[in-house]
Amino acid sequence: MRKLSALLILLLVFMMTLTMIACDEETPTPPTNGEQTPGNDTPDLQNITGVTLTDATHTYDGTEKMLTASGTLPEGVTVAYTNHKAVDAGTYAVTATLSGAGYNTLTLNATLTINKAQITGVTVEADQTVDGDGEQHLPAYNGTLPTGVTVQYLLDTTETPNGVSAFGTYNFKLIFSGANYEPLEFPVTYKVKINAANLAADVVNAFGAAPDPWAFLPESFAPAYHTVTETPNYDSVLNVSDIPLNGIGKQMNAAYGLLNKTTVALSYVNKVMGVTSNIKDLYSAYIDSNPADYQNFSGSISGFTFAIALDEDRYFLHASVGSVLVELFADASQNIYGATVKLTATTVLKYTVTDDALLIAMDILDTVTTQIEFARDENGNTVGVLYEYLTVAGKQVTGTSAMIEVGEDYTVVIGTKGDFIPTSVSRNCEIYDNATGCLIGSEVREDVEGTVFNTYWFPLYHLDGIDSIMKVDEMNGTNADTIYINGIDDDTLHTKLMGISFGGKLASRRYDVEFKTVYGYIYNSETGEYEEVKY
Repeated sequence: MRKLSALLILLLVFMMTLTMIACDEETPTPPTNGEQTPGNDTPDLQNITGVTLTDATHTYDGTEKMLTASGTLPEGVTVAYTNHKAVDAGTYAVTATLSGAGYNTLTLNATLTINKAQITGVTVEADQTVDGDGEQHLPAYNGTLPTGVTVQYLLDTTETPNGVSAFGTYNFKLIFSGANYEPLEFPVTYKVKINAANLAADVVNAFGAAPDPWAFLPESFAPAYHTVTETPNYDSVLNVSDIPLNGIGKQMNAAYGLLNKTTVALSYVNKVMGVTSNIKDLYSAYIDSNPADYQNFSGSISGFTFAIALDEDRYFLHASVGSVLVELFADASQNIYGATVKLTATTVLKYTVTDDALLIAMDILDTVTTQIEFARDENGNTVGVLYEYLTVAGKQVTGTSAMIEVGEDYTVVIGTKGDFIPTSVSRNCEIYDNATGCLIGSEVREDVEGTVFNTYWFPLYHLDGIDSIMKVDEMNGTNADTIYINGIDDDTLHTKLMGISFGGKLASRRYDVEFKTVYGYIYNSETGEYEEVKY
């Protein structure tokens, strides 16, 4: 009997050992949705019952969401929560731990879910159009974005936050998104169109106004102040007071010839300018109907035809005024404008205007090209340069050149045009009075194989003691003419021979009277041009 009892005890111990091993090897699954997490219950303590923690799902609305246990807590039992409050969208694992004196601790688990909200109150038109003005533009949306929501602009597949400016049609996608919201997408066909009225005005206004070619010179230099009714005759005694004082020297006359032609060319430019308002209206109406071909437009108005062509920021307006062809041009990016005027089949004139300068050039027969440029400095003074180019045997060479400087009281022209000793390297400096526009005098410098001659020339009117003059067409020593002054016919003025070292003699221009060519002008009312008179 004792042996049987001992065997039963051993068997019982063995069975308990196997049970403990089996319990150690089992891995429990964490409880969810109110499941209880097993604790180390103490037989002497009570278990907490009648309390649950259940999963909850909400949609984000910007307010705090909370998950709490439901049921009645036994007296003396409290609950502690982990992660049971949230505002932002997401999934939160919530834990409620219940404990109290005389009770086994109870842990409950559940999930708090806050789903992303739908974006509302925002709409986007599927087809949008904006007037192009060179600035960057983006499709628009209506409504107010919820806090935390931003918009992304995709052009095809490329993010384009700064927008587009060039004329054309674009495929945009607007994507509204935020951490607490479901993304919202809107496709948009976005067209940057030409503002017909603005573009037409910009183009026409860019051509500016026809410049005054005489504006850079004193008022007294206008050709109207240098007209002559008759030229002096020196074959008989002529009073010095009857000799015109408004003649222009050879060097200044080179500029006058170009400026006078410019005045004629501008009369045709002004005819075109006179109807640019009408052209603008026609062009604007054309753009509205033909937005895809805004870069080219042609028509007729006031008896002449015209055509507009645009090349990015460069604009052109071609017009035919009778037999004269006028092309206005402008470069909006450089803020310059001007015109090319084909006066005849062989004479073309072009001018270009910038903020403080005017450039004029004229070509005749592809043989003679004259160019003048005026510019104002920071003090308002004018400086000009003039060039004449000759094309000889297909090569362009500089014929003459000059610099013009307008001072407060005088205008000075220094250049290479004048009456010079043949084969000399020469310069001619003419000085004019700004108040009257009259030639005060000139200095001529001539270099003949290293020997330099400087001579000063003054009109007889400015010299005391000479009241009359007569010229006889016969040699007088080295002079080409015989000159009589003050009615004296028994003596003449002629070049003196001056002594130099080694007993030689040289001809001198000291105290001499010679004739130099000057120029006046006569107005031709039929052509509207001041024509040159040489005397």
